[in-house]
Amino acid sequence: MKTPIFIFTAFLVSINVHATDLKISKPILYTDDGQSYAVLNLSWDNAWHNQINNDAVWIFFKFLKGTRGYNHVKVNTYNHLVVSNHTDTKLELGIEVPNDRLGLYIFPKENFRGHVNVTLKIFLDTESLKDINTRTSNFTAYAIEMVKIPNGSFVLGDSDPSALKFGSVYKSDSNGNYDGLFKVTEEKQSITIAPTKGNLYYQAPEGYEGDQNGVIPPAFPKGVQGFYIMKYEPTEGQYVDFLNSLNEYQSQNRANFGGKSYYSERGSITIKNGKYVTDNNFKPCNHMSWDDAMAFADWSCLRPMTELEFTKASRGPVQNPLGIDFPWGSNSKDQLQRMVAESGNLEMLNGMSEAELTTKNKALFGASYYWVMDLSGSLWERMITIGDDKGRSFIGTHGDGNLSNYGFATNEDWPKGIEETGGYGFRGGGFYGYGRDYHDFNPYSPISYRPYGGWSGGNRTNAYGARFVRTSN
Repeated sequence: MKTPIFIFTAFLVSINVHATDLKISKPILYTDDGQSYAVLNLSWDNAWHNQINNDAVWIFFKFLKGTRGYNHVKVNTYNHLVVSNHTDTKLELGIEVPNDRLGLYIFPKENFRGHVNVTLKIFLDTESLKDINTRTSNFTAYAIEMVKIPNGSFVLGDSDPSALKFGSVYKSDSNGNYDGLFKVTEEKQSITIAPTKGNLYYQAPEGYEGDQNGVIPPAFPKGVQGFYIMKYEPTEGQYVDFLNSLNEYQSQNRANFGGKSYYSERGSITIKNGKYVTDNNFKPCNHMSWDDAMAFADWSCLRPMTELEFTKASRGPVQNPLGIDFPWGSNSKDQLQRMVAESGNLEMLNGMSEAELTTKNKALFGASYYWVMDLSGSLWERMITIGDDKGRSFIGTHGDGNLSNYGFATNEDWPKGIEETGGYGFRGGGFYGYGRDYHDFNPYSPISYRPYGGWSGGNRTNAYGARFVRTSN
């Protein structure tokens, strides 16, 4: 591939296209006949339910206790209601509560595209409220936009031989050479990584792609089973909400700003009057360490995604993809209009709105097969690797909403950053800055490229971020 030079000097016509305008009101807590419930308003733009999939909003609740942190609140499995529908068109909403009841999804239930604006009545788990002084705590609801990735098989790898030098996986022949794409057909299948016929394999020319051996066990999340994925990378506004819910010790460890280069490299979180704030609520949150990301995932009751799930969310069920394909379905970046502006926000050069996104024009928006945004080109996204034993030991547990006393995720199967190395890597490419000489996988990386897929180095930089998922029931 040629080595392009991206030098951005000005954006003549652009709008902020992260403006799906997701809003959730402060919930009102009621207790009636021994049952507690929350009433709140929820609205967002560009919702959809089509023949392929749908978007959704993940909602979870906490009681904030100021400098003493918070308590997470579970919900009931039943009785939740749409009290009133303020949307202009006929709309039927679905409500899905996962088995652990740590939150719930709201989504368009039938064919729909447009604005959602509803009042909800959500019943809470009374056991979660038992030890909480509801009079002195701040009852708060949080919302994150998600995209449903349906059940189904998919393929790994790339048909273009040049992808091998960037760690692309493939089906091996008896000598460890490329013998086609590797099909993932069962969620619980065991996948052997070895240079032997029919197994999964990859080259590791730089040593950052992984150890080239091992077994991906049945419990490792592969993406065949349906899951929800964040529609966007975590934003600074979401990370600020997270920081402001923590106690003093937790937030000190998770504050992701500092150093001489932070504010000159698209970082904009700071402290004012004792609160974390940002002037760029919708800007993708960079300067995240692995432990920062895992803490946010645990707090929001999500989990890290795996390399295999990344491929499924990017490519979908396409069985014969183009060589060197990007998440938007082509092997070219020429049509892409969604760029990182000087503010750090993602903007459309041609002034289009995300409401205009369709399956046919997703290459303009950088949207994946399932309309997941920015899986290539915004930030390097850390995820669970298949490249070492720590990664392959991941069994996909979800966060429970609660962190350790010092602000770390508590899931035993999740890799740790400060305490140890290994277990995760980087995919998708990342935007470092303007006037830079970029190469084959920066800032836009093809789906199969994994030059750092097994590398757990690095800490916080302007091009490092994350994205989280949740297995569907």
